[in-house]
Amino acid sequence: MTVDYALIFKNLGIVGLWLIVIPFSFIALLTYINRNTKHYLANGLGVDSELYLGWLGIFFHETSHLLVALLFGHHITAVRLLKRPHPDRRDANGDPDLTLGYVNHTWNQRNWYQNTGNLFIGIAPIFGCTLVLLGLTALFLPTLFSGIIALTATPLSLDWESFREAIVGASDPWWHWLVMLILAMNISVGGFDLSSADFANSQVGLIGFTSVLAAITVVLTLFQSATGWLTGIAAVMVVVSVVLTFSLIVSVLANLLVRLALQVKWH
Repeated sequence: MTVDYALIFKNLGIVGLWLIVIPFSFIALLTYINRNTKHYLANGLGVDSELYLGWLGIFFHETSHLLVALLFGHHITAVRLLKRPHPDRRDANGDPDLTLGYVNHTWNQRNWYQNTGNLFIGIAPIFGCTLVLLGLTALFLPTLFSGIIALTATPLSLDWESFREAIVGASDPWWHWLVMLILAMNISVGGFDLSSADFANSQVGLIGFTSVLAAITVVLTLFQSATGWLTGIAAVMVVVSVVLTFSLIVSVLANLLVRLALQVKWH
């Protein structure tokens, strides 16, 4: 068997780009922007405003953690999918209780599957909220949803013209767009913000995940069967990237609106 090392490294690069670089770039940007929005909300309108303007996102954020933790066999010790912050009280570490929700879990550190699961549990809200937004798009903006799904037909050679036509030619009622925007803002502000604990948990499983990805890619490349693998990854991540781009735009818009509202209030 002739080993094509150039092809192996090329395919590893493609997989790494789609499944590591792109998702974590979105995660970093979304976390920074929405954490900044919450900072302005808490300082300008009180900590309860984070709950009011992001309650739906918080609920789906914690639900995503919970479902993926169960999927990877973790033991759930405590759950609050939504809670009011109590800055006058102290948590177990002696800090003000500003938590808006939590999922506490334990796992067997000798179990590779459960350890690797920490990566997916940590970043679960990003993909959970993405699925929710995709479902809402299918419900309220079916034409746009069809355009997004159409991109998966040729994920390695994207047909952006058809996608643009789907947006321009959308015949959905204006109020559908308004409702979608309001829901997307709530989900983005409350859901697309990973905590320090989320990032710490993700790091535990990152090595295991990348090792599996590399092994699968190398084996499939050696047997000249990597095309379907790469196409499948690209198809899924194209949809995720489109939704996350929309979420990023909405998050920036929400941040600007909060800043503007506070400027009006303070002046």
